[in-house]
Amino acid sequence: MDVPPHSSIGPQASSPESVAELWFPDASLIFQAELSLYRIHSGILAARSSVFRDMLAFPQPTETEGDSMDGCPRIVLHDRAADVTVFFRAIFDSSFFVPPFTPQLETLAGILRLSIKYDVPYLTQRALRHLSDIYPTTLKDWDLLGYSRDIICLRAPPNVYPVFQVLELLKEVDAPWLVPAIMYLGCSNPIQRIVDGVDLGGTPEMSPEKRMILLAYPTQVTAVEVVLRFLKQRVPACSVPAQCNAELLQLSRFVAENWAACHFPLEIWEEHDWEQVAGDLCPACVGQFRKTHAAARQAFWDRMPALFGVTRGWDELQKLKDAALAWV
Repeated sequence: MDVPPHSSIGPQASSPESVAELWFPDASLIFQAELSLYRIHSGILAARSSVFRDMLAFPQPTETEGDSMDGCPRIVLHDRAADVTVFFRAIFDSSFFVPPFTPQLETLAGILRLSIKYDVPYLTQRALRHLSDIYPTTLKDWDLLGYSRDIICLRAPPNVYPVFQVLELLKEVDAPWLVPAIMYLGCSNPIQRIVDGVDLGGTPEMSPEKRMILLAYPTQVTAVEVVLRFLKQRVPACSVPAQCNAELLQLSRFVAENWAACHFPLEIWEEHDWEQVAGDLCPACVGQFRKTHAAARQAFWDRMPALFGVTRGWDELQKLKDAALAWV
């Protein structure tokens, strides 16, 4: 039986067809997932996956036994064809799913799910490493990602995935260090967008993740006031009290009028804001306010795991991350 190759892109046919980029004529093993066929090299697959290695250690059916095709054993996988295609591509195509990359969520999810199911540690690690790069565990790394402009404009940063879809994916893998940053991104959205869920990759139904974000919402809003508390601070070493007090009053009024609905404490005041007020506040005040502001941001970051239902603190989460991402 000569199976005509087809691209993995496009509508499915009514009968099984081979996936062109994963159909190797000299290979001796055929897999089928839904209506997609893959002819691949068993030795390479066994070297990558302990599950397939154990599976292939058993004698495979012969053509006379009926479960074969083109003289090759045929094994049916009960996985989505889209997931199997990207999973096998990640194994057999050395240029696919290698960093630096920003894969589509469907590609990332398919590889992550099947790499866990079939025990391919290096692919699991690549997926987790990518997610860890965009959902960090330190405030310093968060700031380096430059998400602030997008968050302030109430839009998703370009390199992140829909919040609820990623949280749903994380139910399949033990990676709690990713949760706080993802939850914060979700909580930084307007309340109606969180409830509706559509723009965040979810549905209007109340999932446990959505409930947690909604419960954390008031605390995150209140944290904005704490982060801006320096606007009400008075510095004993101030060299021009009248001038600095007047500027602080003006800034407080501006924030109240323009940012009353703000709910992103890590982005409400940025580095360029200090540059703008540097000429209106004395150096002593600027120095003290910077310390107060930085301490408040760090204190909120330190609270984020507990705020979003993660029982471990950042130190422990960092150890779990380091262990998971250690080279295999």
